[in-house]
Amino acid sequence: MATALDEQSVRRLAYIRMLYEQGVAQAKQPMPMGASSLLSLHDSVEMFLVLTSDVLNEQVDRNTNFTDYWKKIKGVQLSGLHGMRRLNDARNGLKHAGAMPPLEVVQQALSDTFAFFDDNVPRVFSAPLWSVDTSHVIPQPRTRDFVRRATQQFENGDGGPALALLQCGLQEVLGYGRWPYGTLMTRISAPRFGISKLAQAFRGAFGRSHNNEVSDAARELERLEQSVDALQDGLLWIAMGGNLHHYARFQSLVPQFHFRVGSDEASMQTLLTHPSVTACTPTREEFEFCRQFVVTTALRRADIDAHNLPPSWEEPRGKPGAGA
Repeated sequence: MATALDEQSVRRLAYIRMLYEQGVAQAKQPMPMGASSLLSLHDSVEMFLVLTSDVLNEQVDRNTNFTDYWKKIKGVQLSGLHGMRRLNDARNGLKHAGAMPPLEVVQQALSDTFAFFDDNVPRVFSAPLWSVDTSHVIPQPRTRDFVRRATQQFENGDGGPALALLQCGLQEVLGYGRWPYGTLMTRISAPRFGISKLAQAFRGAFGRSHNNEVSDAARELERLEQSVDALQDGLLWIAMGGNLHHYARFQSLVPQFHFRVGSDEASMQTLLTHPSVTACTPTREEFEFCRQFVVTTALRRADIDAHNLPPSWEEPRGKPGAGA
């Protein structure tokens, strides 16, 4: 009989699914970069085998070899041994012998790993892996809520609002203005430089007559603003340690709005029912890409926050003696 899911198991399954989806994304890269998917796929399966032995209270030694789990786990009959042996051989060849796998091996590993999870997770737990929301691994509460709600919207057939919620989640993660004062990240993520106001002032001072040179100069200032905006967004994402091409694809898929959505439900509904939002009809692959992008970014931000500590000899701002 399948085991009921508790909160701890859900969290571990969410991480396992995240690793699996990471492997799927890596496999889409051109070879030989796509070969790294074997490592992520293998890690996801091994973590599930460890989780299974834990929830079934199986006496499995910590030094157990990968394929020996099928013998030592007796509380449930796991399937997919032959496919996972192929995955294990390919992974060991890559990691320990430097043997680069051909594309066919990577594609076979994807098929075998999907079949393994699709068949075995319901045998162990009361739900399939694909129903486990990866938002459980997001450490930021508000971002986690956005991603959970996005998943619900997508499963209800509202793909456009789902993407808009993921955009809200990403904005929350980036959190303009919340970086430690005086750091590089503060300068990169600072509010826009207001070049459009400069262009307006330029026209006001010199554009009272029909002067083509003045008009051309004002338009160049506006183009400069657009370039600075793009560079600022790109630098912020590069500083986060992300892939700029993935960021570009994310932004090409989600609805564009350049404001922070309020916490009240009225402003949220105004956004989610806007025609530019409801017109979006993403495929499952497109939605999963965007959701995984937000999850990965949230984890990167958490890692950065853990290291964004003030020097030990400086007192935090706002406390007595600060700024002295």
